[in-house]
Amino acid sequence: MHHPFIQHTLIIFEHMIERMPPLVPAEIAQDMRAAGGQMRHNMDLTADELEDTMIVFGKQIWSYTRAFNEFVEVAEGKLGEKFLLGKLSPAMKKRYKEFLHYGGTYRDLHSGSPATFFTSEERGRLCEALIETHREIVAHTRQLVASSERAQYEKRILEFERILDDMEHRLDTLRLMADNEQEHPELASEIREQIRAFEFGMCLLAPPVNYDAVCNAEEHFQGRKKVHKVRA
Repeated sequence: MHHPFIQHTLIIFEHMIERMPPLVPAEIAQDMRAAGGQMRHNMDLTADELEDTMIVFGKQIWSYTRAFNEFVEVAEGKLGEKFLLGKLSPAMKKRYKEFLHYGGTYRDLHSGSPATFFTSEERGRLCEALIETHREIVAHTRQLVASSERAQYEKRILEFERILDDMEHRLDTLRLMADNEQEHPELASEIREQIRAFEFGMCLLAPPVNYDAVCNAEEHFQGRKKVHKVRA
């Protein structure tokens, strides 16, 4: 049986596979599924091997994931409330309207704001309805990007591919910086850890990677190097 940490990470990888965004090339999708099955049955699998594999595939589908998530967010803004109301009982609809009357919004339901307004039982019902609403929004968006909004979706994928190419170039620059850092090995380790964190953000192992943070990383570590020199 896998170590609990590896087991948990495998579940995350399986989520990546199950929630693969539309239009991912069939070859990539097939390779991901095959890798998932192989790693599930590989009892000698290490955490680094699993994470490295997830990073590779995460980068391959990153532009599709980012584009699809954007379309889901737009659909949620347009249709989320309508879908939600269709799942609420008359009593819960009344409570929801009261929530709106007191200044709440549909988006507030995804934060902690409703905690002080709704009872624990009402929050439970809302949570179930919101989960089902999100599932329907995702399914609805999958249909849109495969038909009427396919051209816009494909355009956004290409735009994110250009962003990914730029980030990869910047990460290569950071790797070179780390490799060339002979005087301060602790700084080299710090740079490599940050690279790993950025890559984790491309494959569900960390919060989504922040493009601005990647862009500013080289300057940040140049500043860190100056600090190390002063301390020396």
